[in-house]
Amino acid sequence: MSSYSARIWVYPRYAPYLPESGQALSMLVVGYHAAFATGPRPDTPIGVFDGLPTRTLMRGSAALALVRVEYATEITTVTPDGGSEISWAPDPFGLEWPEFGWRLVPAQRTDSRWVIAHGCWAAGGRQGVLPRSLTTQVPGAPTVVTVHDHDPHTGNRWPST
Repeated sequence: MSSYSARIWVYPRYAPYLPESGQALSMLVVGYHAAFATGPRPDTPIGVFDGLPTRTLMRGSAALALVRVEYATEITTVTPDGGSEISWAPDPFGLEWPEFGWRLVPAQRTDSRWVIAHGCWAAGGRQGVLPRSLTTQVPGAPTVVTVHDHDPHTGNRWPST
């Protein structure tokens, strides 16, 4: 197992509703991306971690990207002169939303770089447990992160889609 591997397990809250998954899996976390207001779209470049074990990547193991989404709501205000101003607020309605959301999403290698994989990715009841080697490289990253590797349209998981 690499220092960039995350152990994947079934989120305990969803365990009664998901098929038996056996033992914990492991996936390689290749990099990090910070997004604002919404999750990143497919083909978004990923900042790759230094010293990735290329041997593991060549075997075709599944790769994930650690993504931080800074939640914000766009607020449009009409100005007295009839124009408009746009501002952003983290929790404009006082609902106690978190400031940041974290997720692991599928990543794929193109000819020259790592990007967010094509597809529509939703949380599928699994979590990734990040090693200290990752949480120290990405300030504020939690130890346990939801894995968004489930395609809600087909029911498949990455990389089987």
